[in-house]
Amino acid sequence: MERGSGRRPAGVGIALAAVAFTCVGCSHVLPLRPAPAIPRQLASAIVLQIVLSQPPSAAGKCPAGYTTLAAPAANFPGVSDSCYRTVGQPVTFTSAGINNAYQSAVNQQPAIYGLAITLPAAEATELTAITTKAFHSRDQIAVSVAGKTWGVPFTAPLTQGEFEIGVQSENQVLQLQRTLLQHS
Repeated sequence: MERGSGRRPAGVGIALAAVAFTCVGCSHVLPLRPAPAIPRQLASAIVLQIVLSQPPSAAGKCPAGYTTLAAPAANFPGVSDSCYRTVGQPVTFTSAGINNAYQSAVNQQPAIYGLAITLPAAEATELTAITTKAFHSRDQIAVSVAGKTWGVPFTAPLTQGEFEIGVQSENQVLQLQRTLLQHS
């Protein structure tokens, strides 16, 4: 019995390679976001400011030295109707890498939208300093861009030069991304 030459047509090899890559691609879970983006100059700075919060009075007014924060939209869930007072100096980031961060809806939980921010090494130390200070004092940090506050989270020390700004929808992601990256 004679065996063939062992050569297969090129099309069969390509088809087998395509199937192998497809199977390999199906065997892992995609990350929440892509690899960190390369930092570049921002059109609008990101400002982090440690704040103290207090509920408004029964009349809806803030006590002396406190104010409300301007949210990007009415009833924006990332910023409550509390009154805030700044503590210390703000930290301003003028360059960063920006990526969309998205997690699809799972187990009747809504989808999570946001922007992943990657700072250059020179600014990463400032992020570590302010988040460590807020963590130890148990205070919140207001995250603002172009005069609008996108969140007032409690945080742990962030030591890798990366953080996320969470929003409620894809439209808000696009609005924030345009504000940060679009030069006028």
